[in-house]
Amino acid sequence: MDKLKGMPEPVPAAVLEVFAALRRAGFDAWLVGGCVRDRLRGAPLKDWDVATSADTSAILESIPRAIPIGGVHGTAMVATAAGPVELTPLRANSLAGDLARRDFTINALALDPLRAQLFDPCGGQRDLERGVLRACGEARRRLDEDPLRALRAARLVAELALRPDDELRATLPAFAPALARVAAERVRAELDRLLAAPLAARGVTLLRETGLEAVLFPFASADAAILIERLPAGDDLRLSAWLRGTRSAALLARWRFPKQRAAEVERVLLLHPVDASLRTNEAAVRRLRKRSRGAKILERALTLRRAELGGGDDASEAHAALDALAAAIARVRHHPLRVSDLALNGREVGAVLGIPPGPRIGQALRFLAECVLEDPARNNPENLRALLREWKPEDKR
Repeated sequence: MDKLKGMPEPVPAAVLEVFAALRRAGFDAWLVGGCVRDRLRGAPLKDWDVATSADTSAILESIPRAIPIGGVHGTAMVATAAGPVELTPLRANSLAGDLARRDFTINALALDPLRAQLFDPCGGQRDLERGVLRACGEARRRLDEDPLRALRAARLVAELALRPDDELRATLPAFAPALARVAAERVRAELDRLLAAPLAARGVTLLRETGLEAVLFPFASADAAILIERLPAGDDLRLSAWLRGTRSAALLARWRFPKQRAAEVERVLLLHPVDASLRTNEAAVRRLRKRSRGAKILERALTLRRAELGGGDDASEAHAALDALAAAIARVRHHPLRVSDLALNGREVGAVLGIPPGPRIGQALRFLAECVLEDPARNNPENLRALLREWKPEDKR
């Protein structure tokens, strides 16, 4: 073990107490994986992952407030003032054996915080300093143990500004078929983290060059990485950009994206490109607002299109047209769009028509909503009653 130098900040006392409790019970314990890596980078810590020589029953006996949280490795969790601490028994007979079975060298790091000692049997600290992503041992064997590691490699490239070493990069294409068989929820979690990363475009490019993208999002547009680089993380804009040209609804379902998120991404893509048949007369813009089902979706569609157009003099005219559309949208933002915005309700419509509640009431309300979309000035009780008196059920307006 190497004596640790230049750590950015001490491990919180609440976390150290967990280590002290295990030590008093005669067990060793180490911070492991990403939390050690991120401390070496000086990045803020969100997770405290611990490997220990204690088995699950010994963990629970040594720390009475620990609770088992399941999993094949018998992990337990301790809630502390510094956040949850997850404790997992060593997966091999020694710490060295445990670390050697991890995915990448930058994650095969362990820290004894009580002794301030770093354990780095795979050279992860040096790889981190060089900006290299390298598998622990043979790349093919590590990825064969869990094909999701192929996607994780792209995510780490995007998060940490790394480059895969030659062996890892050459191995990734062979795992495209296996990646399709990984649990959808695990794939989606990696995709979400990749898209939120500072260098998401770099990760997407690696997936494309190694054939993995064709499994995840087949037929994605050639400029997906470029567009993702132009868009901020958040609001699923990057996901929308990546899914252009694909069977997006099927893919969002395939990778188990939550229904609300998937519906919003789909609505953005249904509007894209938002200037395809650009008309800025108010009736057309009101219809566009209605199709978008909300200002948020329409704003995302505008942002996506602006990113797609990029900069340069050749795009200036298109950007000016988008600006005109945005201004027109702002002008009609308070105009009535839906049945619920009408100045008459269903009961009042029934009274005018002399009919009971039923399908014809809904048909009449939709007719009025269409009339008001054409001219919002009609949306007052007197005008709407006049329209109803002239209306016939077969009226297709």
